[in-house]
Amino acid sequence: MQSKLITNKHLLRKILSFAFFLLVSTYAFAQNAVTGTVMDNTGMPLIGVSVVEKGTTNGSVTDIDGKYTVNVEKGKTLVFSYIGYVTQEVEVQSNTINITLSEDAQLLDEVVVIGYGSMERKDVTSSITTVKAEDLNVGVYTTPAQLLQGKVPGLTIANTSDPNGSASISLRGASTLRTGEAMEPYYVIDGVPGVSLSLIAPEDIESIDVLRDASATAIYGSKAANGVIIVTTKKGNKDGRTNVSYSGYVAWDKTLNTLDMMTADEVLAYADANGIDLSSYYDVNNPADVNWQDEVLRTAFSHNHNVAINGGNEKTSYNASINFLERQGVVRGTGMDRLTARSFLQTKAFNDRLDLSFNVNASISNNESGPTDNEGRSALDAMNYYLPLNPIYNEDGTYYGRTTSQYYNPVSLINEDRYKTTQKLLQGVAKATVHIIDGLDWNLNLSYQNEQYIYNKYHSSQSQIVTYASRNGDAERSTVENIKKQMETYINWDHTFNDAHKVGVMLGYSWEQS
Repeated sequence: MQSKLITNKHLLRKILSFAFFLLVSTYAFAQNAVTGTVMDNTGMPLIGVSVVEKGTTNGSVTDIDGKYTVNVEKGKTLVFSYIGYVTQEVEVQSNTINITLSEDAQLLDEVVVIGYGSMERKDVTSSITTVKAEDLNVGVYTTPAQLLQGKVPGLTIANTSDPNGSASISLRGASTLRTGEAMEPYYVIDGVPGVSLSLIAPEDIESIDVLRDASATAIYGSKAANGVIIVTTKKGNKDGRTNVSYSGYVAWDKTLNTLDMMTADEVLAYADANGIDLSSYYDVNNPADVNWQDEVLRTAFSHNHNVAINGGNEKTSYNASINFLERQGVVRGTGMDRLTARSFLQTKAFNDRLDLSFNVNASISNNESGPTDNEGRSALDAMNYYLPLNPIYNEDGTYYGRTTSQYYNPVSLINEDRYKTTQKLLQGVAKATVHIIDGLDWNLNLSYQNEQYIYNKYHSSQSQIVTYASRNGDAERSTVENIKKQMETYINWDHTFNDAHKVGVMLGYSWEQS
């Protein structure tokens, strides 16, 4: 009887195991890996398109090539959505679904800013993407271009965690073997080309138009070989009221993972096990136990504050704002702060035949860092190669160190070798537009920009870098000033024949000195 009971238990266990296997197998076969590519009407891959199973949170987004992969059962519905494009729903019947998204027809009457003018989107034949302020990314950004990440097809932005570093931005792919600014698009702010993005705060942006193809950028010449990004800032309202607004945020940055380094005891144990003599590299009678990553890295704090005032009526409008940004780096001794101020005034005269506008922008930024050289002269390198057996300070308060080259106390590098850069920017813009007759406008733009850069390097008498220690310290200061003047005048003529045929002509002259 007992043997029969045991046999039945074994049989029941096998049946349950088999049922569980069938259940898991059925679920596995029901899951279908769907892949594909999402493009626009011109065949350009769309980056950041949301691909989600309808009614769920199961989904993904397209990568830089417009490709996606999502696990979904056959018979379910995938929803493809992207800013400025018509949302599409497709029932899953195969493992490959390629989608072409069409621009939203409701947006075709939207005015798009192009080189030296504007057009309705439905009349634009070149590749232009417009991103409104409400659709821009939200977060801790030091340059407005980073707000576009994932919003524009073909625009690649590689961010850096260094608060003093700038994001690598490329449009339409690599066009040169050089790096940095040589790869970046050409920036136009409120119709003024070649303006530094440091002059505007992200909160002051109304919209950004990205000109991607050659026909859209040709008017700016070879400078626009990498594409053009046109930034339109906020203007005053016309409802007769004065509005005051404040926005701000606080943020923290922290290193997600650090290297698992040996402790002092582990180093000594390893040295004993392998017959390595470390006695000449530390104080045998008083060994320390320092986690150098904790001494170099920190939780960084950042905050941003923006105050704006705007108002006006049908004739005159104004806008003014002030912005302050401070951002610490996760490496001690690194950080930046920037103060930006902006004012704008626009008015009409002579029975609305003359439009006048005046704009003044100013910015002051300070960047601090330590040495990031090779041959070990970097705190990021030193925190990994410096022995945990070495203390931070000697008994007399000086930094512990050895005369050996390429072996530097990380804390000494942070505190005794300092680099600071101050950037001062000032820009004034005056614009006049005369409406000669309906459809015929004459425009005059005048711009003055002053850039000052002050570079400071200070190595104290306690610096362990051999070059400067032999001099008992070193200090350097250099300045660079660049003055840029621009004058542009052009005539726009737009006319529609028989309510069907549109003609647009632009004739102008541009002068620039720097």
